Amino acid sequence: MAARKSARSSTRSSSGKYTRPALRERLKKKIQAGDKGGRPGQWSARKSQLLAQEYKKAGGGYAGGKGEAQKSLDSWTKEDWRTSKGGTRARQGRTTSRYLPKKAWDSLSESEKRATEKKKRSASRRGKQFVANTPAAKVARKKATSKRSGTQRTSSKTSALGRARTSRSSSASRSRGKSR
Repeated sequence: MAARKSARSSTRSSSGKYTRPALRERLKKKIQAGDKGGRPGQWSARKSQLLAQEYKKAGGGYAGGKGEAQKSLDSWTKEDWRTSKGGTRARQGRTTSRYLPKKAWDSLSESEKRATEKKKRSASRRGKQFVANTPAAKVARKKATSKRSGTQRTSSKTSALGRARTSRSSSASRSRGKSR
C-alpha cells in the first residue's frame, strides 16, 4: 500500500510539468528497472536522459518552461559525456567505466586516464556506484563543465561568500576613511 501511495503522489507532483504524467511514470519505472544507463533499480543522469527521449518519442510533452533540472540535463547532453574510449556505454558486465565530458578526457594524459579508470572500475566491482574522480580528473571535469550556457557556474554558497567578502571589505574601507 505504501509503495502504491508514493507512486500516486509522485505522479501528482509531476502532473504540473508533464502533459501525460501517467505515461511518464510508466516509462520511468521501466527505465529505472532496466540496466541501460546504470544498474537496475538505481537512478542516474543517463537514465534521466533516456526517460526524456522515450517520453518525447511516445508523444509526451511539457507544460510551461523548462525547470532547472531540465536545463541541467540539456547542458549535460551538450557536454558530450562518454567513456575514455569514446563510447556511451559505461557498463561492461560487473564493472563500470569512468564517464566524463569529451573535453575532460581530451585534457587528461594517458596515465591520468588510466588512473581514474582504474579507480572507478575497482570500486564498481565492489558494488559502488558513486566513485570520486582522481584529483587530475576532478580538475579536468570542472574545467570542462565550468561554463554552461555561456555563464560561469557557482554554488549559492560560493556566491554568498563572495558577497560577504565584498561587503566586509567595502565597510572596512569606509571605516578607515572616517578615522583619517
